Amino acid sequence: MQCKNLAVAVKLWALLCAIIGISLTSDTVLTCVLSVLGFAYLATQKNRRLLCSFGIFYIFLAALLYLIRFHNLHMVIFSEFYVLMFWNLSPVFIVAWDLITTPPGELSAFLSRIHMPTPIILGLLVMFRFFPTMKAELKSVVRSMRNRRLTALGQVLCHPAASCEYVIVPLLLRCLQIADQLSVSALARGADYPGVRGSYYGKALDWRDGLWFTLWTVGTAAFLLVGGVRL
Repeated sequence: MQCKNLAVAVKLWALLCAIIGISLTSDTVLTCVLSVLGFAYLATQKNRRLLCSFGIFYIFLAALLYLIRFHNLHMVIFSEFYVLMFWNLSPVFIVAWDLITTPPGELSAFLSRIHMPTPIILGLLVMFRFFPTMKAELKSVVRSMRNRRLTALGQVLCHPAASCEYVIVPLLLRCLQIADQLSVSALARGADYPGVRGSYYGKALDWRDGLWFTLWTVGTAAFLLVGGVRL
């Protein structure tokens, strides 16, 4: 299923609304309203992978919160405080990860339109793409280790230092290679050109962007009105 990304300006506004909502509310449990709005926001963009992963995590949090509240569940390793904290921050996680995984071309096009300096644009793009890139590289390293039979439990327990080395060294080498590729790509795309640059990824605002801009504004205001504001 192909994603239908909203404009970057709408994604930034959604993130701002989520942060304001969870920061000012006096009822942390009621943040599920913003989370549901975030899931609908992902569904509109047809971001199926992100919707499923966050959906499973959120259902797990809801089950833990229910057991803690009504059945006095006490966990030894994972504190009840962290369950409530992740529950409260879930709306921010949802919209922030959607922004982070936005194609770099769309992000750079938007930042260029608002005349942000080029070094800041490049820094933000690298920061936003760091975690998804490292996740993909780590999966490649683990897959390679599995093909060489280096992920067996006995191998990891008997040789923990070597197992860490098998993961860290390839990741460091890939970081160096990716850094070189990013430098070449930035120069090839005219990052150091002092004039006005164009973009293939320029996206004009449409009715879907206006709709979600309004929904996040009205939804956050209604959430704070019903849940109360912490002063």
